[in-house]
Amino acid sequence: MLFNIQSDRGDLVMGYLIPDGFADVPVVAVSDADGFIADVECDQLHSAVAATGRHKTGLVGFKLTDKNIPGLKERKTLAIHDAKSGLLIYRRPLPDRQINKKIMRIETQIVPHTALDRAMKEYFQYALSSIERYGHETTLQVFLLDKLQSIYLSGRVQVRNHQDFFDKGFIGATILTDPYYDMAIRLATIKLCSTTKPTFLGERDLMSLSPAVAYFEGLNLQDTEAIEKALKRAPPRIRATLMSPSTRQFAGTDAEQPSTRRDIATALDMISRCEVIGHINDTLSFASSLGELLDIDMDRIPILQRNKAMDQIAAKLACLPVAESYLEDDLILDYYVRKAINEAAMQKS
Repeated sequence: MLFNIQSDRGDLVMGYLIPDGFADVPVVAVSDADGFIADVECDQLHSAVAATGRHKTGLVGFKLTDKNIPGLKERKTLAIHDAKSGLLIYRRPLPDRQINKKIMRIETQIVPHTALDRAMKEYFQYALSSIERYGHETTLQVFLLDKLQSIYLSGRVQVRNHQDFFDKGFIGATILTDPYYDMAIRLATIKLCSTTKPTFLGERDLMSLSPAVAYFEGLNLQDTEAIEKALKRAPPRIRATLMSPSTRQFAGTDAEQPSTRRDIATALDMISRCEVIGHINDTLSFASSLGELLDIDMDRIPILQRNKAMDQIAAKLACLPVAESYLEDDLILDYYVRKAINEAAMQKS
């Protein structure tokens, strides 16, 4: 899906929405703080879109006026979404609290920090979390919203595929997770997928995890011996879902691409390009640094709390040599990241 806002003159708002389906009729849902206003069909011709074969008719532009949105100029909280997916396309500036920066928070956990993302949406004109759920094309598009200077994005993206955002005005922020704790969360999520479809996972994630879901379905995560046996007997495709995910995320171009020792240096380089780097062992420091960057009180930034149940599973995993073999690259990466964070803190003090 491709989209952008072209202009907002107050009494006239123009933009475009190119759907994924070649023959789909794009529709935008318009709302404001008081609720839904109207669905508006895209009826403005963009001939180049049709000429390049991107859409059947090229009718992908939308035009909002007082005729289809009464009182358009006075609607200060106007927002426009894709009617089909709910994806935010545009909302008007937030004059009292808007932060004019472009932030990309690189999510590292399979379960996202949704409370932090919700809090950040209050300060940015455009905000979109878990961007990896929307597919590669849409993920690229949100980095290209050139009319906006206030953007907050978050997602579990392959960083090397999007490293250009560092050179396009975006500021990177990330919280690294203890490898054993991360493995515990992934195993618990895989188990959850056997009984329900978590809303925080996209279709690609669900598809790639499906073999692991079937394999670990009957595993008792309170039984250390059972966990050890399951990890030892897991076939290569199953092992791949758990092996050093952070190194693969920062250094690889494909989420399913295995990591090597050489990738650790690449991952460290990608992480070092972030302006705010935190670790789950000290989330207060992350909140303080992010608050300082955004010039807001750190008390307004939700602090991520470690889950006690996940900590217990992580402690079991930390005693298993087989778990260590799964996480070798991430354990090395984690050591150097924590060392760098501690050294930076000492220099600052």
